[in-house]
Amino acid sequence: MNVFRCITINLKRLPKDYRTALAYMCYHSAKLWNQALFLLNKKEAKLNFYDLYNRLKDSVHLRALHSRASQIILDELVRAYKNHFKEPEKFAKPKPRRRYRTVIFDKTGFKICGNRIKVSVSKDLRKHLKEKHNLDLRFLWLEIGLPLNEKAIKNVRIAPKRDEFELHLIYKVEINPIDFSRSKVMTIDPGSSNFFAIVVEGVETPYIIDGKGLKSLLRKYLKKIAKLQSLKDNLKNKDLAFRNIEKKIKKLWVKIHRLLRNFAHAVSNLVLELALRHNVKEIRVGDGFQNKNKRSKLNSIAEQTWHLLPRGKAFEYLKYKAEELGIFVDTISEDYSSGADSLLNKAVAEESYTPELRVKRGLFKSVLGFINVDVNACRNLLKKLSIFDRISGLAKPIRLRIFNKFKSSSAYGMGRSRGAFTKRWG
Repeated sequence: MNVFRCITINLKRLPKDYRTALAYMCYHSAKLWNQALFLLNKKEAKLNFYDLYNRLKDSVHLRALHSRASQIILDELVRAYKNHFKEPEKFAKPKPRRRYRTVIFDKTGFKICGNRIKVSVSKDLRKHLKEKHNLDLRFLWLEIGLPLNEKAIKNVRIAPKRDEFELHLIYKVEINPIDFSRSKVMTIDPGSSNFFAIVVEGVETPYIIDGKGLKSLLRKYLKKIAKLQSLKDNLKNKDLAFRNIEKKIKKLWVKIHRLLRNFAHAVSNLVLELALRHNVKEIRVGDGFQNKNKRSKLNSIAEQTWHLLPRGKAFEYLKYKAEELGIFVDTISEDYSSGADSLLNKAVAEESYTPELRVKRGLFKSVLGFINVDVNACRNLLKKLSIFDRISGLAKPIRLRIFNKFKSSSAYGMGRSRGAFTKRWG
């Protein structure tokens, strides 16, 4: 099975002339999209790529882009407009305040030369840059720092992200689904300090993916943002300039979003590797993360940290990565799972719900002794799937950390980007 993958490279150290050229490209991309959409809405053009292109061929916005890049924009719009009648909520409507849009180049618009990508600049845009900014740019040489195979790269995208740009390299890989000799079930209970608790059917050792490191970094960044926001408000009240403070706040939010995305990918890779190691065919994730937008009684920093934890993203990434290998991923109801004793042969329902047995935070008092409350919840999720035994997840849990690097990680064969096993129990 062939699937597409994306390599994301941040272009934050670009020369000023390159930033100007990329800004113009993304600006004209957004204008061309809205201009073509206006013609379709007013029924002044047919719902056809060729008709749109012929009507807009003299447009400043179309001529400012590489010919194939402008054609790709119009083709995307036509397909989105047709899909609007099938799934109206997925139709990408124009946003007047959005001044920039992603530019896509196929193989006619770029060339890979070693560790650099050469991107073409249209003749009209070169002329405009020469007249207005005195810039002579025929090509943009973008450093990627990776030796790539040009045949594998399908297209290159330049995406505007706040005050920066990202380079997206789309490539195709072939993945063969795994033929499982047995079919085990893995259950996952999302949390906060224990980001994911994992129990595999028939495996004594449970796993806990630690979320304390991420929460610590989030608190650090959120405190900085709060101080800068307070300073900005003071300057604003005194009618003083606060633009530099706004830029610092935006940069911190960019760091936070990248941190969350990286953490979600690392967690999904960890879970997938555990699933492959234990021959798991089905993964069920508790649906508690879908209700995280409910109002909370926590203080502001703690509440923001709770809402920012990327449980939904981790589930989304895990789902598409696992399904490519033939592993089924879906959610399951968490109702009464954290307060019912998983060692009793009773259904997980209101009748067996005993939250008072959580004698300490993080521990549940079962009939055989204390058990981690998140692991107990995972075992109850197995019971909801009609799987009940006295083996799964009853050993001491192994805690997995994403950010720390431990000497013991190599013994388990885990990569740095996928976290590290530790010998600390809890």
